[in-house]
Amino acid sequence: MKRPVIFILPTVVVALTVGIPMVWGDHPLKFDHQRPTTVHWAGAPTEQGRVWGFGKDAPPVEDTGPKVARPWTKGSPEWGVQVYWLDDPADPDNFVQGKVDRIVKYVVGLNANSLSVTFPYYTTGPRSNAVAARPTTPSPERLALLLDAAHRAGLRTTVRPIMDEEVFNYSATGVWRGNIAPGDKDAWFASYAAFLTPYLKTAQEHSAAEFTVGTEFNSLENDPHWTGLIEQARKTFRGQIVYDANWDNWSKGALPLPTDGTGVDAYFPAKSAGDDAPVADLVASWHSWLDKRGAGPQPATKLTEVGIPAQKGAYKTPGDFYTKRELNEAVQAAWFTAVCQVAQERKLGGVYFWSLYFGIDPTLPTDQDTPRMDFAGRPASEQAIRTCFAQSYELPPS
Repeated sequence: MKRPVIFILPTVVVALTVGIPMVWGDHPLKFDHQRPTTVHWAGAPTEQGRVWGFGKDAPPVEDTGPKVARPWTKGSPEWGVQVYWLDDPADPDNFVQGKVDRIVKYVVGLNANSLSVTFPYYTTGPRSNAVAARPTTPSPERLALLLDAAHRAGLRTTVRPIMDEEVFNYSATGVWRGNIAPGDKDAWFASYAAFLTPYLKTAQEHSAAEFTVGTEFNSLENDPHWTGLIEQARKTFRGQIVYDANWDNWSKGALPLPTDGTGVDAYFPAKSAGDDAPVADLVASWHSWLDKRGAGPQPATKLTEVGIPAQKGAYKTPGDFYTKRELNEAVQAAWFTAVCQVAQERKLGGVYFWSLYFGIDPTLPTDQDTPRMDFAGRPASEQAIRTCFAQSYELPPS
């Protein structure tokens, strides 16, 4: 009685294997649980952005990922994290997707409502007339994976390329991106615009809120070439185009760049603060520095990088990425607590903490070899960020 089933079962399997692809698309079935590395676009934009499936008409997969408790809205502060992405070109796309999901989950767990992805491009020296990507620069296609995952989680996103400084050997020469001097400005800005264009396109297609068109170029901020470069960028990207100034130039006054806003990478030295300084003293140092641009609320001020090494003596040199001294995690946590208090008192437009490296597992504890600027895995620093981002306030008109 059971012999007919033996003959019927293979027929059913063949029919399903052949028939289902004809219904769902033109790709063979894969009997595994991993996402395919090829991305198939839906016929029209969806809430999920990209749709992973067997074909263009595949139904959207249920989104069960993390969600921001309180998404950013106009008139509220941007509570953000700077994710620094130094790509590993050996990683397959599905492995990169795993890193993306891990980072987004961690950022959401910090109570953030915003994520800025910072990634490097390169030059050959301070007089060079060109910039270029290298294998460690994430491609526009890989960048899209992070933007899409962030949007699914409800995070506001910023795309932020930054010139890598390794070629300058700052600790020996004192040269950094802020004092480059291209011999041919026409050539440099043309090269820079060519590098930016595919990333501007990805930012537009994947709904980034902002694109940072330049970061910490002290020596170039008065150059008239910015007008043409920004006008060209607006043809591709219709979100906010911004510029991030270094703390020293920002404190001197408004910059002449025709952007929609100027952020500040805030590494000013609190020279009088010792390692055991109370938070109130650190708050006073922040207020004193912000007063250089005016007293009272500053809703147009967005601190695009707030970071400090978790080590002794860091208050005097919070932007020192190179010197490694005795570990002191309380220094970093107190600095973060102070800036959050200042942000609320001055009604700042937002705060982005530096830094979270894309390739790490942020749930693992730190050790003596962990870069001092990292806050992931430092419980007191993480708690300072969570507490900060759990609060909110209404921004006054700027």
